Amino acid sequence: MISSMYFKAIGYIDWPKRYSFQLCIIAIIVSLIVAPDRSTHYSYFLLAVTCWGVQYDRVPISWRRFLRLGIPLGIFPIVMWQYFPPLWNEVVYWQLGTSAHLFELDALFKSIPGNDGWLFRVIQTPWLSSYFRWIYANGFTLPVLIPIFRSFLAKDSLKMLHYSLSAHVLQFVLIFPFYLTIHVKEVWYVLGHPDGMSRNLSAADATVVVVNCFPSMHTSIAFAMLLLAWREKDQLFRWVWTLFCLSIIYSTLYLEIHWVTDVIAGMCLALAAVKIGDWLIENLKKRFFYKSDPLQDC
Repeated sequence: MISSMYFKAIGYIDWPKRYSFQLCIIAIIVSLIVAPDRSTHYSYFLLAVTCWGVQYDRVPISWRRFLRLGIPLGIFPIVMWQYFPPLWNEVVYWQLGTSAHLFELDALFKSIPGNDGWLFRVIQTPWLSSYFRWIYANGFTLPVLIPIFRSFLAKDSLKMLHYSLSAHVLQFVLIFPFYLTIHVKEVWYVLGHPDGMSRNLSAADATVVVVNCFPSMHTSIAFAMLLLAWREKDQLFRWVWTLFCLSIIYSTLYLEIHWVTDVIAGMCLALAAVKIGDWLIENLKKRFFYKSDPLQDC
């Protein structure tokens, strides 16, 4: 009897320790639900949910060994997003000042039946519009940053590198020749409809914002992250990230941002980026650490 009670007591004491991470996540979720202005906390809510089962993907190495590469790989996307948007704006302004575009495809894309994505707007409600505007506004960064942070908690520097490579690092290189040679504007602008994002753009701003549609980089980023997410063991993360990434792709059509052809091209670009990322990481492992994992055993 004493022995049984002893083990039960030990079990009660050990339970908070074993599930401390989940308890913290529950506390975060509850605080976000009851907090005012919930929309500003949606990204933190999404982060908390996706990290719930991170222990299923955690690499069994010490934090000391992991942090030697984990910290630089965690800082990289933060630094990139500090400097990437201004750089991208400079690129767009440079594009507008050149005559490098070989193809003007607005008329062609408009003439393709169903290419404006009308089928994805059959059902429209204020709630859906608000949802997809939030999704699209955050669909360029969150699909990458959250998996990278989750991989940090999983002590998996290899996956951190893979998510970074398959997203903006490789995709910017792959997509730039298309943006330089093919000129396609957003659906709403070509059709003369109101802006689905309600950005209240001036005529001058619109000429900068509505360009660079083919391929859809929102689609390519989201689809690449979806493909990599399905390599994780955590089922909850897989399905939550599938819903989130598919919502991003759907939002580009619902909000009349991209043509269907842009979306298809974006998905093909994502496949290429993931495959190139696979090849780069495999060669990195073989070249520098033939017998061991280069990023986990450092």
